Amino acid sequence: MVQGKKKFSPFRFYLVNFIFFLLILVAAFLVFLILACGVQEVEVKGATFYTDQQIEHLVLNDRYRTNGAWDVIKNRVHPRKDIPFVSDVKVSLKNFHKLTITVTEKEITGYITTPDGKLIYLDREGTVTDISHKLLSGMIPVDGLKTKKKIVEGKRYPAAGNRVAALSLIFRSKDNMDLDINSISFGDSGQITLICGKVTVMLGTADNLKDKLLRLSYILPKVGKDAGTLHFENYTSDNTDIVFDAE
Repeated sequence: MVQGKKKFSPFRFYLVNFIFFLLILVAAFLVFLILACGVQEVEVKGATFYTDQQIEHLVLNDRYRTNGAWDVIKNRVHPRKDIPFVSDVKVSLKNFHKLTITVTEKEITGYITTPDGKLIYLDREGTVTDISHKLLSGMIPVDGLKTKKKIVEGKRYPAAGNRVAALSLIFRSKDNMDLDINSISFGDSGQITLICGKVTVMLGTADNLKDKLLRLSYILPKVGKDAGTLHFENYTSDNTDIVFDAE
């Protein structure tokens, strides 16, 4: 019995050649990128917690860092997620020789110092963003929010709920009402004290706190550069008198 010849398939022939051509094209493109995308300049955007040089070292931290195409591909496939105080990093090519690193930082408003010297950073909602020994400038120190519970990043700070809610309101009011707050402290009975420049603000408890903060935003500009103490301890909806003891 004579075996017949295998029938020629034009479709298979062209498909194999097309795949082969495509592989050559991809390889040629990769070689072009390797040769053409030598990094001569790195631009960093959005970084305030780190210097540009620190961000460059943290993001471009391998032996192929001088090749822009590799840096872009690597950071798309395995983006850095472990940089403290940073939520996202994007790497892009502005041109063949200029690399742009765009940093999105976490929202941080204040911090609490633990007995062992660690800093617990909080956002406006009282959520723990980072736990670090690094002190960031421009953050509000908070005192009196003690806890024995475990502190977990990404979770609400585990102190008394009414105190964390009051802290969150103060944080939000700082931005919304343009309050210049240097520090916040909570007393044993829940009394809240703010330091605003040369003025000590005794807010009392968290009762009517939003109204107190609103009144404070009107009063501070009038006080000017005078040093003294503002008393809100007896402030109620019926008693809106506020006493300023000048030094």
